[in-house]
Amino acid sequence: MNIHDLIKQHKTLFLPDIGTFFNKDVDIALDMIKKISEANIPVIKAEVLHDANICIDSDALELYYSPKEGGFIKENYRELIERKVLSLDLYNKIFDKVREYGCYLVVSVYDFEGVDFVVNQKNVLAVKIASSNITHKPLIEYVAQTDKTIILDTGHSTLEEISRAINWLNDAGKSDIIVQHSPLAPPTPVDEHNLNFMKTLGNCFKLPYGLSDHHIGDEMIYAATALGASIVEKGICPDYLEDEQDRAHALNISQASIVQKKINNIAKGLGGGKRALDRKREKYISRMGLVAKVDINVGDVLNKKNVGYAFPAIGVPVEYIENVLGRVVTKAVASKCPIKYTDF
Repeated sequence: MNIHDLIKQHKTLFLPDIGTFFNKDVDIALDMIKKISEANIPVIKAEVLHDANICIDSDALELYYSPKEGGFIKENYRELIERKVLSLDLYNKIFDKVREYGCYLVVSVYDFEGVDFVVNQKNVLAVKIASSNITHKPLIEYVAQTDKTIILDTGHSTLEEISRAINWLNDAGKSDIIVQHSPLAPPTPVDEHNLNFMKTLGNCFKLPYGLSDHHIGDEMIYAATALGASIVEKGICPDYLEDEQDRAHALNISQASIVQKKINNIAKGLGGGKRALDRKREKYISRMGLVAKVDINVGDVLNKKNVGYAFPAIGVPVEYIENVLGRVVTKAVASKCPIKYTDF
């Protein structure tokens, strides 16, 4: 199985991202995995954040939006990373549970050791380059050497930066790429989400495209599905989780099932864009046929004064009116009765 097989099967593949919402509590992660599996979602999005040294110890602050407070929360960037990192052994435990439930994985990576760990997992379909690493040439080139599909999150990058990253992948021999549009997080206004940029990316680079959704609601997921996204990714967390990094735009875990159903329905409802109708199909009863406006006697000529229209088309269908007008009636037709071919 590869991710493209699942995309072909589902049209649009939903990637619920458990991220680091469990904050080192593996039991919470395992419970989310169980609930995602019970929602019949085939792929779980995760990340491997195992080494706090991907962030230097400094005064740099991470800002994330709190809908409850209506403003930003500030947290030391290194301290934020430290409270989320997990050993690779514990990630093994989490990923083993994903396999146990028969689900696949898409995983974000941040360093070479994380890449090596991920590609050795049997059920990993794709490796994701986070938008923050679109300028990380060494990491991009390292991931390009794997046999996994690459998801490139473009974030708030310029087309030049996106093109450069794709060229790095191509130059390293990797063409199996899905390019992902990633609007800014809340409180970014809806009119700045620019979902059509997904299609621009796909057309520009001739690649399948998707959305990493950062909208507070779920509308953008469905809009992206209707716009032909191959993948739609959205953070997912326990319902009770309050202020936390990325919480503002994450779905409650209890919503996973209905979101998956809606994505499936929209993707299926789009169809293939063609229509081939069986000529033997049952016809609509709500199409009109010709009827007598008044009593029509033998020898009368059919005209617009004595011919009317009514449901259903028991006699001559209305579209053949021009073939009927001017004909001489050979069999009387009572008022309000269908006019048949045998009547003239």
